[in-house]
Amino acid sequence: NCPIDQHHRNQCQYCRLKKCLKSGMRREGRWEAAVQRGRIPPTQHPFHGQMAFHNGDPLNGHTYLSSFISMLMRAEPYPTSRYGHCMQQPNIMGIENICELAARLLFSAVEWARNIPFFPELQVTDQVALLRLGWSELFVLNAAQCSMPLHVAPLLAAAGLHASPMAAERVVAFMDHIRIFQEQVEKLK
Repeated sequence: NCPIDQHHRNQCQYCRLKKCLKSGMRREGRWEAAVQRGRIPPTQHPFHGQMAFHNGDPLNGHTYLSSFISMLMRAEPYPTSRYGHCMQQPNIMGIENICELAARLLFSAVEWARNIPFFPELQVTDQVALLRLGWSELFVLNAAQCSMPLHVAPLLAAAGLHASPMAAERVVAFMDHIRIFQEQVEKLK
C-alpha cells in the first residue's frame, strides 16, 4: 500500500511492481525487449527452472516468495565474519578502523550483488546504475547485520569531515544524515 508517484516510486519496488502488473503490464515485457535487442539469448529466461509460480500468478502464494528469498540467500557469499575482527572490540575503534569497516561494508554489498542470479548477465552499465541507486540501503542493511555499534556513527561522521572539510550548514546536514543512519540501523537490529 505504498504511495507510487514520481517522488516515491523507488521506495518500495514490490508495490511498484504490483501496481504495474495491476495496470496491465506484463512481467516478461522487459525480458522480451532485451531478447529482441539481442542482449540476452532467448533460452535464458530468468525464472526458467528456478521459480515455481503458484497458479500461474507470480505474485500469488508463498511458493514464489520463498523460492525468490532462497535465491537471494544463496547469493550471500560468506558469513558475517567477513567484516573482520574489528567488531569484537568496539571500544578501541578509531577513525582508520571505521573507514576500513565502511569500505568492507560497501565491498560486501557489491559482492552480494554479483552473486544474485542474473545480475552478472546485466550490462556493466546497468549493474553500476543499480548499485548506485541501492548502495545506501545495502550499506544500512550490512551495518545492521554486522552489529555495528551505534557510537561508531559519530566517528564515521568525523572521518567524513576529516576527508573533506565543509561549510557549517553542510556539516549540520551531514550530521543529520548520520543521525538518520543511526536510527535506520537501530530499527533493523
